[in-house]
Amino acid sequence: MITRHLPDTQTRLQRLWFWGPRLWLSYTLLLTPPGHASALQPAAPSGTVVVPVPSPYSYNAGSLQQLNLNGNLGRYIGFTGHTVIEWAATPARLNPGHPGTLQCRDGRCWLQGTIAPTLIGGTPAGSLRSFFRYQLDCRDRSFNRIGDTRVPGAVPKGWQPVENDPTALAVADAWCSRIQELAP
Repeated sequence: MITRHLPDTQTRLQRLWFWGPRLWLSYTLLLTPPGHASALQPAAPSGTVVVPVPSPYSYNAGSLQQLNLNGNLGRYIGFTGHTVIEWAATPARLNPGHPGTLQCRDGRCWLQGTIAPTLIGGTPAGSLRSFFRYQLDCRDRSFNRIGDTRVPGAVPKGWQPVENDPTALAVADAWCSRIQELAP
C-alpha cells in the first residue's frame, strides 16, 4: 500500500484545503445512483429553454398531388418542399492587361496600346434555405425545383436526378410506388 505523507510543516487548515474537496467528491459520487445526474454537474441556468433544431429538408404532406404534365397522369407528383441549396465560391480573377509598346517619333516617345490590369471580383460561397414548389417524375426519378433561379449567380438547373436533393429523394422513395393514392 502506498501512503502519501504531507510534510509536517503543513497545518490542519492546509490539509483540509487539500483533502476536503477530494473527500467531498468521493462521497457525492458514492451517493449518486447510476443513471442520475450528479450533484456536481452544473444545472441549466434559470429560464433556459432547449430548442431542437429541425431538419432543413422536409416536405408538406398536405401539398402532395398528382400532376398532369404533357397529358401523363400517374407519372408526376407536385409538392411543396423545404431544402438547402449551396453554392461554391467563385475565385477572383486578374486580367494582367497589356503593357503596350513604346512609340517614338521626332524625339517624343509614348506608350501605345496599353491596357491596365484589372481585378474581376469573385463571389463568396453560400447557401439558401427556402421552400420550393417541386415537380417530380416518378418514371425517370428526376425533379424540377421551381424557383431555384434565386440562387445568386445560378443558372436554372431544370430537371435533375432525385439524388441531388434529399427532399426530392424522400418523396420519390415514399410516394412514387403509391402515386395512385394521391388526388389529381
